[in-house]
Amino acid sequence: MENLGNNLNSLLYYNLLVFVLFKNPNGDLDSSKLNLQTILEQDLINSVFYADPFLKAGFISKLVQNTKLEVLYLDLDLLYSGYVVSGILPTQKNVTLFQPTTETLHQILKEILVKASLSQTIIIIDSLNGLFNILNRKKNIGKAIMSIIMLLTSIAKITKSYLVVASMVRFKKEEGWILSPTGKRLIETKNSKKILLEYGVDGIVMSMPSDSSKLVISSNLIPLV
Repeated sequence: MENLGNNLNSLLYYNLLVFVLFKNPNGDLDSSKLNLQTILEQDLINSVFYADPFLKAGFISKLVQNTKLEVLYLDLDLLYSGYVVSGILPTQKNVTLFQPTTETLHQILKEILVKASLSQTIIIIDSLNGLFNILNRKKNIGKAIMSIIMLLTSIAKITKSYLVVASMVRFKKEEGWILSPTGKRLIETKNSKKILLEYGVDGIVMSMPSDSSKLVISSNLIPLV
């Protein structure tokens, strides 16, 4: 939780922003239950794309709320951790939060690999942008990150676990999906499922380009509000 204290004021401000964006004017509780775990694929990398980090925070807070599985959360941008530290989100007993630095990343990855090899889990890499930042001094950084992702994918397949990789992106017609704001080309593989998050009138709209389907996380189902 190091270095989070100085960011709590801005996190509280952003939480107010999220409340305004996701507020349900009618105040009616939606009786339908959207279980995001059923949206994820076990044999694929679940690539979550977003332009606004608070869309991602809303999605992941709902996912964590839904599941009874152990969640191994590699928090590289500290947004979710900040919400937990400030009390905006409750501490979940089934969530292990990892906050790596350049020095601790490899040891933390080993711990995640060991835990994920023992039982079914949800592994969350939040975010790919943060992973690039931590490894920015390495040569062949793209290959290094791909190796990490594929290793986690292999372990996840053994225990029928879920791998979620969040990426802040924008789409350029000439280049496709690129990481924002760095402009690095997004690493894509055939064995991935894309989930695009956007704002909608009633909450977060999830688009699945693979089958052109869309689903909505209703504003009153998002724990952040």
